[in-house]
Amino acid sequence: MAHWFDTYPHKVYASVLLLDGKIYNYKIGQNYWEHPGEVKMRISDFHKIDRMTVEHTYFEVNNEQEHRDAFEVLAVNWFKNWEIHEDHVGSGCY
Repeated sequence: MAHWFDTYPHKVYASVLLLDGKIYNYKIGQNYWEHPGEVKMRISDFHKIDRMTVEHTYFEVNNEQEHRDAFEVLAVNWFKNWEIHEDHVGSGCY
């Protein structure tokens, strides 16, 4: 059975969890976040959830190169719409 990334066309989603309008966490993949409650965050930051919002976009890709570009170029450029929060989770997205 083929994986989602081996079947074209398909969509690659990019999601951000914003804390006070800055990137707290991000994700690129076959699905997207809809609500802050479904995103990995530190337990110590959970009380901030009312200050968090989720944004997402997608890139429709038709071949292996476009798939790679969605992860390495397109999503990275989209993330640059926001600053990275000083308390972000994981590595920076750009």
